[in-house]
Amino acid sequence: MTYKSLKRYFNAVTQVIVPYKLIGKEKIQAGAGILVGNHYRNWDIVHMACASPDPVHFIAKQELFDKKIIGNLCEIVQAIPVSRDGNDASAVMQAIRYLKKGEKIAMFPEGTRNKRKDVELLPLKGGAALLSIKTESPIYPVICLRKTRFFIRTKIIIGDIVDLSQFYGKKSTVEELQQAEKLVRGAMLKTKFRYLADKYQKKLNKINLKRLKKSLLPLPNQYLERLDAQLKQE
Repeated sequence: MTYKSLKRYFNAVTQVIVPYKLIGKEKIQAGAGILVGNHYRNWDIVHMACASPDPVHFIAKQELFDKKIIGNLCEIVQAIPVSRDGNDASAVMQAIRYLKKGEKIAMFPEGTRNKRKDVELLPLKGGAALLSIKTESPIYPVICLRKTRFFIRTKIIIGDIVDLSQFYGKKSTVEELQQAEKLVRGAMLKTKFRYLADKYQKKLNKINLKRLKKSLLPLPNQYLERLDAQLKQE
């Protein structure tokens, strides 16, 4: 089975069981790129693969390669195995090689599925910013608005490119890499909350504001307040 046939098969199955709609696919350009997403379920890999017409190499836990069926699938898509702690020099070098060849990689920088209801995005394990800076590759947030549910369509929002060009062409310090990772995390959160705020604002524009209760008016700002609260979390 080839990458393309595998992608078509899993996308067809996903669209039946946990359907989704991709918004903003036009933002992903040809050539090298790093797709970063929030992580709720295993199905999230399909969203990432279908976000780009180009093949996508996933950074996956080493344990997956040890399982017969899943391991074979990882080999087909040329996934990049990484150790549980994420400190794997060989995985970083393989990802850099793919990016320098003009290919795309995908990763879930939270490192695990987010099962918490009180946190929009877990602390990032790092890596995306480093790869972007080393290869001068753009980063694209690919964000699920909410956890996918059976037979209910979920929207997947592709955000604007994360600009880390200020770090290009030099050896970054630990502090600078941490700053770059914060920019990545902020872009991921903004992709979700600004979409929700813009969507609600569009609804307001279609309504006769004179008949709208004053208590409803601040809602777009509430989305932005939630964004600010999440950005302040360590």
